[in-house]
Amino acid sequence: IAATTFLSKQSYVDPNRIYLGGHSTGGTLALLVAEYSPRFRAVFSFGPVADVQEYGGDFLPAGLNDATELRLRSPGNWLSSIRSPVFVLEGTAQPSNAEPLEQMRARSQNPLAHFQLIPAASHFSELAPATALIARKIVADSGARSNIAFDDAELAGLMRGH
Repeated sequence: IAATTFLSKQSYVDPNRIYLGGHSTGGTLALLVAEYSPRFRAVFSFGPVADVQEYGGDFLPAGLNDATELRLRSPGNWLSSIRSPVFVLEGTAQPSNAEPLEQMRARSQNPLAHFQLIPAASHFSELAPATALIARKIVADSGARSNIAFDDAELAGLMRGH
């Protein structure tokens, strides 16, 4: 959020067209930020987890065993707080965090939260083709509000040739 505040003050940045994205743990963090702040035109979260306990003890900060802290850091608990378009994307091939995506899709009633799978992509192979697609959509994103959307057919075609 501090980086966004800084960026929005730069003469070469349109403060109404700042986007956020992250992958894996970064995707989890991007989703948490989207749940906290409506500052972004759109947020792209690749392969997040719904509950940080899914990372396992070796990947959680030392001493992070307080139930309140774990709940606060788990984006699956705060989907109703999203106030900007959010796209949660994940591949269906292993390794994959498709299960947490499906859990969040089932729990969310927020029309701004979009949960979509990329067939034949893994947690890692999705990044290059999906990022290229997102970049094209950002360049074409015009109007007062974001017009970015993904349909199942274009996501299904992402892995052709990769």
